[in-house]
Amino acid sequence: MRQGRDLIDAAARLMRRLDPDDLTIQNIASEAGVSVRVLYRHFEGKDDLLVALIEESQIVFARMIDKATADIADPLERLGEALYFATTDAPRKTDQNFGRAMARFTVQTSVTSPEQVGAAHRPVILVLAGMVRDAMQSEQIELGDAELAASNLYNVYEAHQRYVHLGNSLGGPLSSSRELIRFCLLGLGAHIPPGWEKKLGQHKRGHSTAASDS
Repeated sequence: MRQGRDLIDAAARLMRRLDPDDLTIQNIASEAGVSVRVLYRHFEGKDDLLVALIEESQIVFARMIDKATADIADPLERLGEALYFATTDAPRKTDQNFGRAMARFTVQTSVTSPEQVGAAHRPVILVLAGMVRDAMQSEQIELGDAELAASNLYNVYEAHQRYVHLGNSLGGPLSSSRELIRFCLLGLGAHIPPGWEKKLGQHKRGHSTAASDS
């Protein structure tokens, strides 16, 4: 298990330094200080290892979203801030090369191993579903299948991040994070006034100011 973890960490380190095309089984094993034979004891190949890395990153991502919004009482505001954190704050904290490589490899492994990648996304889907459910129960968005709504939100988020990291291939303008969040919440039936989304991200700054003043 420790060797498997070391190999995942080695792949993550290389993704921060190398072009995605240069990430190979050989240099991952070398970075981890093991032989290629040892790597194949833990993973079937590079895609299998990358799925494990995606799974680990999604577990961490889900925890970060939950922690970043834990002290927000209003369900709709919490959902909006969660989406803002995912589209704005989290990418700022992520190495640009790593984010680009993860976006590329997620697309790649979604073709070769769609069910495994889907399972890797479950932690984030479940966190969002809990927030959606709370907003439904407070009648701030329309009632419905919370997990389906969360899946739709994640689908929009992932597509947006792919265009941000890999280039805009839409053929049209790419929405800002706040524009995208407003679009998503209106799609869930939220009644929000014009400009509501402009306050997103203010909660964290206000909280930090209050903490420093105290």
